Amino acid sequence: MVSAKHLLAIGDNCIDHYTELGKRFPGGNALNVAVYASLIPGIAADYMGVVGTDENGDFILDQMRRQGLITHMVTRIRGETAVTEILIRDGDRVFDSYSEGVQLNPPFEKHLIPTSWVQDLLHYTVWGYGRQHIPEIKQTQGPLISCDFSSEINNPATEIMPHLDYSFFSGSKLQEQGISPKKVLMKLKEKTPGVVVMTLGEHGSITTDGTKVYRGNAVPVEVVDSLGAGDAFIASFLCSRLKGSSIPQSIENGHKSASDICTRLGAWGGD
Repeated sequence: MVSAKHLLAIGDNCIDHYTELGKRFPGGNALNVAVYASLIPGIAADYMGVVGTDENGDFILDQMRRQGLITHMVTRIRGETAVTEILIRDGDRVFDSYSEGVQLNPPFEKHLIPTSWVQDLLHYTVWGYGRQHIPEIKQTQGPLISCDFSSEINNPATEIMPHLDYSFFSGSKLQEQGISPKKVLMKLKEKTPGVVVMTLGEHGSITTDGTKVYRGNAVPVEVVDSLGAGDAFIASFLCSRLKGSSIPQSIENGHKSASDICTRLGAWGGD
């Protein structure tokens, strides 16, 4: 029997509060990736992050347990859990406001880094924590490492790209600004020996491994809510690669997962 591949997502979580609907869902890029990865056969997924000591923190931990995720790597910090206020406009989510709460510069002590690795891949986010330890982790020849930079193409966090195996970006805003996503993608590839992936919403995605540019097509779907679609793409892409799929097949799997998420309200769970 082939043993499961193990993914650990490290970083942000929040409450996605749909203000006008009076509904809340657990969310956050890193937590979403962990949840989506845990649903893929042959993958074991965990999450490391921080929540507040408020009722929203209780809610996120309860929702994680309901999804079958362990919670012992989630640290509770006195204060409020992060909350994103969301509006829905024409099937797309509009971020109204964001309260960082305990997500604002949470501590990440060195002792949290395992001394022996059971994980096959560590996934970080630009909004999360712990990235300062990536160069040291990479020297151990341990797990593969990826990071989701969202649309933060010029964020100082991209300085870690030389140590990454996979770097993810959202390029939808580039197209809106009349900027060539491919040109930006190739410029980003100069920073890393790894694979660079840029999602483009309804326009699919572009990916390069340095030798070829791969184009992916979004799967047409009647969109209820696009929240979590990018995270679903990332989780499916990474898990496909861990299981031995080619880059084109991983891209196709990613788009299929993203389209499935768009058919429901909220990223996952909910009350």
